[in-house]
Amino acid sequence: MRIQPGPGYNFISSSSGFTLDASEPFPASDASSRFYQQFQCKVESETVGETTKFYLKTRKGVVNYTWSNFPYYPAPDNPPGYQPYQMFEKQARITDWAVYQNGKRTAGTATDGEEFEWMAGNGKIELPAGTSGAYVLVLMSLIDWYDEDGLHVDRRLIDAHMPFVSVVSSADTTAMTTLTTNQGDSQINGGINYWQIDFVNAVFNLNFDPPFPDRIGYTVKKIAQLDWNDTTNQWDLTQYEYGPMNIRVHATMGPPYSDQGAAPDPPTYDGLRANGFDNVSNYAWFEGTWAIPSYTLNPSNWWYHLVNF
Repeated sequence: MRIQPGPGYNFISSSSGFTLDASEPFPASDASSRFYQQFQCKVESETVGETTKFYLKTRKGVVNYTWSNFPYYPAPDNPPGYQPYQMFEKQARITDWAVYQNGKRTAGTATDGEEFEWMAGNGKIELPAGTSGAYVLVLMSLIDWYDEDGLHVDRRLIDAHMPFVSVVSSADTTAMTTLTTNQGDSQINGGINYWQIDFVNAVFNLNFDPPFPDRIGYTVKKIAQLDWNDTTNQWDLTQYEYGPMNIRVHATMGPPYSDQGAAPDPPTYDGLRANGFDNVSNYAWFEGTWAIPSYTLNPSNWWYHLVNF
């Protein structure tokens, strides 16, 4: 008599006794969905003739992140004279890589089911040729910049106040430096109180020049690292993060300064905004995230899906 108590098990009864066959407790059709976690990476190889190529695959996943209105606009009609800084916790599902070497991503054809849970519809990214000491990073990044006015709408990553995933090779110095250099929290100048005294007419004037941005915040986390193994001629993968992930950028606002004289008209913020805020201390780094040589940078509608509001 043969009884199947559950998927992958067989209970067999005969004149010789009883046998429980548990050689496949998790059938192949179930195993992958049971064991792969969000943002988990794996390396696959394909050999054609004498050439072997390696490919990265990454699971889709959910990330909890901070969203702010930095650099917020100090609107005069909002007491006490400017719009307050606001920050919210949001949640998004990342379904594709946002940044990778040109021509290395191949989209898959899956539209549902288990295979669809791999980024790009079961897609893959070709890894660079292995050389001694080479490594590849899979990163989760968040830039604290909300381009409410569309000042840089033509820049492909300017909407990266949304978290995004990058695949970066150690051989690409510019990409590696740009995406792995943590900028810390955003910094906001607290503004300046200008005072004037007219002793002759006994008049005292106090005017406030509203806050303005000093530094753009940026946080990056390592999801996984692939290191080339000279002995096995393969990529060794180390996973550092699984989903759901958390990534946050906070803001620090300094106290208002005081100075004698007349407050600028228009306010300092307006002049800085007109120049795209290129006054911030790390603007050169920020501008570098818009175009990385030899890398594809996709807009957020390519890889980002808001989970909550």
